[in-house]
Amino acid sequence: MSRGKRIIPDFMADNPNDTFRLLLPLKLHLDEDKYGNSHFKVVIKNMTQNEVFSYDISPELLFTHFPLEKSFSNGELNNYYQNKNIFEQEFLIDTSILTNNHSKKLYELIDEKSIVSIAGWKRTFLKEAKYLNCYLLEQNDIKLIIPEFAIAIYYYFRFSEMREAALDCNLEDLYVMCTPDRDDAKIVLPTPRNDEDAAFIHRYACNKIAQKEFDNIGKYINNYLKFMRELDIDKEIEDIPIKANFPVKQQFSIETRCSILTNEEKGEKYYFVHEILNDYSDIGFDKFTKIIEQNKTITSVDEFENLPKVDKEIPENITEILKGKPATKKYTQTHHRKDKKKSCGSLHGIEIEHETITKDILVNILKIYQEQNNGESIDHSLTESSNKGEKNIGKIVISSEFEKEVEERNPLNEIDNFTVFKQYSSFLSQQSAFKNFSISNVQYLTETKIRDTDEINKRCKIKKRQRQYITVTFQYENKYVGLLELENYPSSAAASWVIVSKDTYITKQIFNNFIELFLKENLSTNTLKYTYKAPIKFTTKNHERNEELSKEQLTKWLAGLIGKIKI
Repeated sequence: MSRGKRIIPDFMADNPNDTFRLLLPLKLHLDEDKYGNSHFKVVIKNMTQNEVFSYDISPELLFTHFPLEKSFSNGELNNYYQNKNIFEQEFLIDTSILTNNHSKKLYELIDEKSIVSIAGWKRTFLKEAKYLNCYLLEQNDIKLIIPEFAIAIYYYFRFSEMREAALDCNLEDLYVMCTPDRDDAKIVLPTPRNDEDAAFIHRYACNKIAQKEFDNIGKYINNYLKFMRELDIDKEIEDIPIKANFPVKQQFSIETRCSILTNEEKGEKYYFVHEILNDYSDIGFDKFTKIIEQNKTITSVDEFENLPKVDKEIPENITEILKGKPATKKYTQTHHRKDKKKSCGSLHGIEIEHETITKDILVNILKIYQEQNNGESIDHSLTESSNKGEKNIGKIVISSEFEKEVEERNPLNEIDNFTVFKQYSSFLSQQSAFKNFSISNVQYLTETKIRDTDEINKRCKIKKRQRQYITVTFQYENKYVGLLELENYPSSAAASWVIVSKDTYITKQIFNNFIELFLKENLSTNTLKYTYKAPIKFTTKNHERNEELSKEQLTKWLAGLIGKIKI
C-alpha cells in the first residue's frame, strides 16, 4: 500500500535505534523573517536514554506524522515505551459557552507533579509548561482540560500551507472561490487537497465565526508583540504562547487521546487532552464539490457542465531527513498518516464530488461577477444560470488573491516597511552627530541556493518575485555603521539590520557577506547576532510600521539605535 512521504527528524536519524516520544508543545518559536514559517518548541524524550530536550518542529507534523505521546524510532511508529496512561475518549462539548473565564494557565488547574509528568518527568521545562494556555470545560461532573495547542494542531495546522496562511493571516492563499450554499457547496482550490482539508478551508472562507478565529491565529502574534514592545521596543522576543480558539460555536462531540491528571491539593481530577483525533461539528453543508484549478485551456463554457473527475495520486515512498527548521512547503502532502476513520467526523454522511476547472473559465466567472457587482456588495455563485439571455452568478466568495492575479497588478513600488525606514533614514540624515550619511537605491536579492542543497532559499523572494532591500551607511563618533532594511510581509516583524565596525567603513561587500550568511548558510538573524559581536558587530533594531511617524517616535528610535551602535 502506497504511503505519503516518510520524514525523519534529525534527532531520530542521529539515533536510529533509540525510541522517542514527542510530549508537549510549549511555545510558538517565531521566524522573524516570516511568521508563517514559525515552529512549535516541543518537549521530546529519548525513552531509550531517559533524556529530555526541546526541538523546533513544524506544527503540522504533529497532525500528519508524529502525534504526541506516541513512540517513534527512525521516523517510524513502534510499540516500545508506550504511555499506558493515555487512552481514547469521546467528549460532548459546547463551545458556544466558552468565554475568557474558561481560559486558564495550566498551573491554575493541576499541581506541579502532574505538569512534570506530562513534560517527561523532568523539571527542565516546568516553568514554560505551567503557563500553557488551556480551556477548562466542566460538564456532568467531568472536568476537561483542552490545551490550545491541541485546538491549533487539529483545526488550523493540518498542512503546511494552512499553517502559513493562519500565521500570516492569509486565508485567501488557500482557495480561489467558493459557494456557501448548504445544499450545494463548492470550492475551487489552486492545488489538490484531500476532502477533509478542502472542507476545512471552505468553512474558514464561508463562515464568519470560523474566519474570525482563523485570522485571530496570526493577529494574536502581532497583538502580543505590539504589547510587549510597548513595554520595551528593543526586547528580543523569540517565543510566544500558543493561542487558538475553536472555529465553531455549538455543541458537538470530539474524539481525543487523553490522560487523567490531578490536583492533589484540591482533591480534583481532570481529563487532559493530548490530541484531538476527530470532531463532529457542523461543517456548514450537506453536499460538497471540490474543484481543482487546472491551466489547460477550454474553449467552450459548455465544457464546465461536464468537468472530468480528479484522479487521486498518492506519492511513492520518499524519505526526508528533517533538519532543525524544515522548509515551509517541502514536506506538504495531500495524504497523511492519520487514521482515516478518525480524520473528519464532520464529513460523515456528506455527499462529496470531485471536479476540475480551468483558469479561463474562472476568469469568465470573475468577469460576470464584477459586471453584476458593479461596486456593490452582493452574494455570488460558481454556477451559471440564464435569465433572459444574460449570464448570472448567484452566491460566490472570491479570493482577493485570485482577483489580483486576474487584474495582473504590479507589485507596489513602495513597501510599507520601506516607507517607514525612509522616514527614519531622513530623520537620521538631519542629525549633525551622524557624518557621511548615504542611502542606496532599492536593490534586489539574488536567487541563492542553501549550501549543500539544490533548494533556493525562500527568503530570496516575496510575492513570487525577487525580494528588495535598502542600505544606509554613516559614521557616528569613531564607529562606522550600516543599516539594511529587507522588504517584509505586513504580518512580519519590522526590524533593520545594524552592522557596526570601529575599524572599517561598511562597504557593499560587507553587506553582501551578511546577505550570503543569511541566504546561502541559511542563518537566522538571531544566530548572526550571537556569532558576530566583534570586530564587526551584527544586531537588529525593531521599528514601527506607522505610515507617518511622530517626532517622539523618531527620537525614541534614534535613541535606541545609538544604544545598538555600542561595540
